[in-house]
Amino acid sequence: MTMLLTPPVLAQATSFWSLVNSSIRHSSAIENIILAFLVFCSILSWAIALWKFKGLRTARAGNASLDDALVGVDDPMALSARTGSMVPGPNVLIYQAAVRSIDSPAGASRGGTDVRTDRRTERVQLAMEHASRKEFTRLHRGMDILASIASATPFIGLFGTVLGIMATFQLLGTAKSASLSVVAPGIAAALIATAAGLAVAIPAVFLYNWLSARIDEFQEQSDMFIETLNHSLITAGVLPAPVSDSNANQVHHPRHDGTGPMIVGDGAQLPASGR
Repeated sequence: MTMLLTPPVLAQATSFWSLVNSSIRHSSAIENIILAFLVFCSILSWAIALWKFKGLRTARAGNASLDDALVGVDDPMALSARTGSMVPGPNVLIYQAAVRSIDSPAGASRGGTDVRTDRRTERVQLAMEHASRKEFTRLHRGMDILASIASATPFIGLFGTVLGIMATFQLLGTAKSASLSVVAPGIAAALIATAAGLAVAIPAVFLYNWLSARIDEFQEQSDMFIETLNHSLITAGVLPAPVSDSNANQVHHPRHDGTGPMIVGDGAQLPASGR
């Protein structure tokens, strides 16, 4: 149960932090547990944010190093030996997946024997897309926890405030007087939980929105890189050009000259014109 702060105790709280300290010391056990949990959520949110900052910095450095290496290169496969020493950004991992797919036994020099000559191109395209999804799944890891902290901590703080106010009014019923000096200290102590919840949630909301926007930007860049790399591999002759569906599905129909019977159905014939 919340202990009421007497006016002398409240008068000693000459600063904000001393007021917070006095309120916490006179809060109930359940309120202190809620405050401790909010502190834990704050530490966790900043730890996730720092982890994401490091991952985004690594992604930016890796993409930049690969972009610089690809400048002026006609054959993208010429960089296959150099990417091992690069920072593993999303585009670097996509490029390495494409090289592995091209060099694999299933993808090496089989383009000419397939019925559809673009199967090899499709395999490489699929390998790049899978590498991109795997990397961005890793970059999104932990963002759900950050979103949960941003959305839930205000309500957790409000829950602590409600409990504190309930305890304050319970004590008020047993007090001889109902003046503001009796009610205000307990309510002030209860409102600390709401303030703590907002102090945790507001930075978490900004961090989540900023990190989500940066991750989405990197994903758009990787999607464009997949299209550009696929075109460069086709232009360099590493991959066969895909066959359009209209040409692949085109069927040759012999032309009828009008002198012989015309087959219109299973076993049905019509006499030629003029007979």
